[in-house]
This record gives sequence, C-alpha cells and structure tokens, in this order.
Amino acid sequence: MQQQVNIIPNPQIAIIFKGWAEDWAKESQGDQKDMATKFHTVYRIAAEAFIKGGEVDLQFLNALFEDCKQKLENAQAMNEKIKLALKDDDERAQAIIAKVNTTAQDAAHVVRYLGQLLMPAK
Repeated sequence: MQQQVNIIPNPQIAIIFKGWAEDWAKESQGDQKDMATKFHTVYRIAAEAFIKGGEVDLQFLNALFEDCKQKLENAQAMNEKIKLALKDDDERAQAIIAKVNTTAQDAAHVVRYLGQLLMPAK
C-alpha cells in the first residue's frame, strides 16, 4: 500500500504550484510539449492537493520536494547561462533572471514546508 501523508490546506503553497502549472501551460509547443504537459499536470495536482488538504501520497510529496530542491540548486547556474546568452539584451536578461529568482524563492518556501511535512515520515 502507498504511504499517505495528511496535509493541511495551504493556500500559499497552492498558489506557487498553480503559478508553475500556468507557466508550463504556456510552454506546450513543439518538442517541449510532452514535458510541459507532464509538469503542468503534476503542478495542477499539487495545487489542488494543497487547496483541499487531506491524504496525499508520500511519494508524490517526495517528488515535489526533490523537484523544488533541483529548482533551487539550478537557479544560480541558470542565471549565469541567461547572462551569457543575452549579453546583448540586458533588459530581457534581467527580466528572465528576476523570474528565475522568484521561482527559486518560491521553491525555497516549498522545500522548507515540505521538509517539515516529510520529516516524521522518513
């Protein structure tokens, strides 16, 4: 049987996942389509789970935790890549970097929250 974790509704966390789901919905063109659909679905399910609260699969929460940790770890490298790729368009680079940093802050918030939630289960 899958291990379940009981979660309390958390609108703050739900909003983060809802925003990411919407971002991925915009990415659904060409070769990114399958990945975009997958992430859009995962984040939509996560948003719904944190709106409703209740029993959530432990593996699903673990996957979200790892995904957010990844986002945090990759933010710095991503910002460097953006700076290089858009060195001739500083305004656009700054806008994208701001978005990466916001995502990283949101991810950090989720990591802290899920980390506390998952602690007794580990």
